[in-house]
Amino acid sequence: MVVLVPVLESKSLIHAGKPALVSTTILSKDAIYQHERDMQPIFLGLKAGTAAPIFTVDVKKFSSTDWALHVLQEGMEWVDLRKYGPELEPPDAGLLAYACGMVHWHSRNRFCGCCGKKMLSELGGHSLKCISHSCTSSIYPRLDPAIIGLVTFGDYVLLGRQARWEQGRYSLLAGFVEVGETFELALAREVKEECGVDIDGKSVRYAGSQPWPFPSSLMVGFTAKACSSDCSSMNREHLEKCEISGKENVPTVAGHNSLPTITADTDELEDARWIHKDFLRTVLSAKKLPHGTTFTVPGRHAIARILMESWISSSRTPTWAGNDIPTVEIDEGVFKYVLFLLKDGKGNQKLVVRGSCSLPFHADILEQTHKQVRHVGLQVEPRGGGRIEHNFKQQSIHVYGFSQAYGQADHTLTSVILKQWLPLHQISVSWEGY
Repeated sequence: MVVLVPVLESKSLIHAGKPALVSTTILSKDAIYQHERDMQPIFLGLKAGTAAPIFTVDVKKFSSTDWALHVLQEGMEWVDLRKYGPELEPPDAGLLAYACGMVHWHSRNRFCGCCGKKMLSELGGHSLKCISHSCTSSIYPRLDPAIIGLVTFGDYVLLGRQARWEQGRYSLLAGFVEVGETFELALAREVKEECGVDIDGKSVRYAGSQPWPFPSSLMVGFTAKACSSDCSSMNREHLEKCEISGKENVPTVAGHNSLPTITADTDELEDARWIHKDFLRTVLSAKKLPHGTTFTVPGRHAIARILMESWISSSRTPTWAGNDIPTVEIDEGVFKYVLFLLKDGKGNQKLVVRGSCSLPFHADILEQTHKQVRHVGLQVEPRGGGRIEHNFKQQSIHVYGFSQAYGQADHTLTSVILKQWLPLHQISVSWEGY
């Protein structure tokens, strides 16, 4: 039995989470041949197991209203493959993408690019030939090469978002390869144009590829490292006088403050940010983010996600009890906070920030933190305190003041930690006030 993978205005037909393969008996032969001059069904291959021929066709040509009513009665639905694709298994998503891509190619090449005459389908729909005997030009499906890059700087990765995406969605930078470019040059140009960031050409490495039939691209993935930039004079002065936090914490500040400056091209991107690997690891694992922050990345089959997961898995982190302790736990409003160093007896340690409107004294915050980590055998060492003014709705945080009990925390270090876990916030620091 011959089956169809129907396409309706670039949408695919789904039933129970699988592609809906429809019998051609629903479309009469008269209906198909009536539209032969516009478009014939396109051969996709043979169905696994039964060897049944599989075709695709744009059913809009065959009374799309009747089709839509019929499939809804059968419990099927038309979906946008861009959004629904990650819910499908790769072979199923590939079949639907193949169908959509071929239908799109046919719809965009109905007339000869050389003489303007009509094109006829040949080779099961995989070639179009001009009907003019004086022309006889033939064309075949083509792919538009595009690059996508995981650009890193130390423990940070460069992510951007387009305005048309859903709220909180970020991804890797990507773009089409222009005439005369190599993939590597295209990556460097796109990153520079969209974010103003230079990459180290010697660091570029091929990572993989993925068909991207929306409508007809091949996405080629790379990893690369951004070129370093100098710290600002203010940050250099801070690093030289970094006495409260201790030398072991200086790399945390230095790594953040030397991040290459981003100047996003607002014609291409709504926003671009350096995102810390620990935050991205939490996003990929679908764990809860601080204050219910909305931050998402492409689905599990997208090459962008695959590149992110590969980078995260290659970043070794010690296995110890501190990994399960949230790095940042703060309230909204104005409250006191303490910067703590958590450590075990094996040399593992991490800094955490704690602050609560319900705890009036810095000593209360210490006691609460002791209770939180005591059961896993961690030691808690205060590294100073202060105050935080946090407006989550406006995505702003101001860190200032000091603690009479533990002294003044290194607010610059605190701001770096907060920025790692609340990357969409604007964070400011002041050394005055109480």
